[in-house]
Amino acid sequence: MRLRVLFLTCHLPFPPVSGGRRREFELLRRIGREVDVSVCAISKTYEEDRSNAGALAPYCTDVRVVPAEPARASDVIPFQVLRHRSRHVRRALRKARYDVIHVEGFYLMQHLRHIEPGPTVLVEQNIEYQLWEQRAAHARGTAAWRHRREAERTRVAEQEAWRTADVVAALTEEDRAVIRASGIDHVPLVPDGIARAQDHLAPTVEGSRPVVTFIGNFAYEPNVDAAQHFVKRVLPRLVHSVPDVHVMLVGNAPSMAVRALAGRHVTVTGRVPDVGEYLQAATVVVCPLRVGGGVKVKMLEALAYSKAIVSTSVGTQGLGPGVHEAVVEADDPVPMAAAIAELLRDPQRRRSLEAAAGAHAATLPTWEDAAEALVGCYRLAATGRQPLDA
Repeated sequence: MRLRVLFLTCHLPFPPVSGGRRREFELLRRIGREVDVSVCAISKTYEEDRSNAGALAPYCTDVRVVPAEPARASDVIPFQVLRHRSRHVRRALRKARYDVIHVEGFYLMQHLRHIEPGPTVLVEQNIEYQLWEQRAAHARGTAAWRHRREAERTRVAEQEAWRTADVVAALTEEDRAVIRASGIDHVPLVPDGIARAQDHLAPTVEGSRPVVTFIGNFAYEPNVDAAQHFVKRVLPRLVHSVPDVHVMLVGNAPSMAVRALAGRHVTVTGRVPDVGEYLQAATVVVCPLRVGGGVKVKMLEALAYSKAIVSTSVGTQGLGPGVHEAVVEADDPVPMAAAIAELLRDPQRRRSLEAAAGAHAATLPTWEDAAEALVGCYRLAATGRQPLDA
């Protein structure tokens, strides 16, 4: 008998304009072959998500979109929990029955009280409290203090969610170790997937000037921070070495702060139909993230396109030990600018790194692997049998 699964998410996974949406869309396209999936999206972009809900019809038995409520400040409740509240969930799901409830992010566990009880699979794309710790490390004064308080509030709530769920899954070995250290014995991996490098074998299309590309969903604060950090602290050093360099900031929903970065050496595209053409045209791809967890889909895409990549250590999380042969890692502005400049000046070094990126991409899990792992989590939750190898 096919399992009936409720997929509870914080956004409609279409169009796949962010890493999280891409992940969920690719999984939904595949798990529907094995289970009957109902999606409930608690949306912060309600009108857009509602208008796009029909795009998931080929993969899901039904799709519901409900609006999230405006977040209010609290000294007790974590921010991520507050911004994903919705009184509409009870009405949307009050008569529904499911064999398994999939919760994509601990902050959505609050809605289980509105759903007929059932086995729960909690998938953590990030360890959220660690993101607040990272923010605190890059902040000063009162801001650092606020971030540390938020990290502690989030840690308490997140670890309680882990204890409540029947199955807790992580994306990376690093995150799995953190969850296990809290006392959760069995933590399956449900990784992000990759399209194999051979799907993107078209040669790099290089223009008259070197192009450095950063791809991200700029509705997500860590990508905004990364873009500002790169343009303000890395790019001036890079221009000194490579005067004709041009930076492309490619991705969804650039805020006024991101649009303000546009200038002689910077283009901000906004949402584009396909990031592939921008990856193909890039001389070097950068991932200057200072805050992040899990696996970055932008990194998977760049590897799949066999690009020369310069990234912070945050960007290479979860990509396995071999990634350091395929990506140049630099956390500070001076070495990052120097690494990019070297690749722009040295075509042979750049070609070597491109080949290493493609080779590493071939070793990483596919979306089919990820979907198989997720369906395995559903079956584990439904039967209550512990895996032999977690």
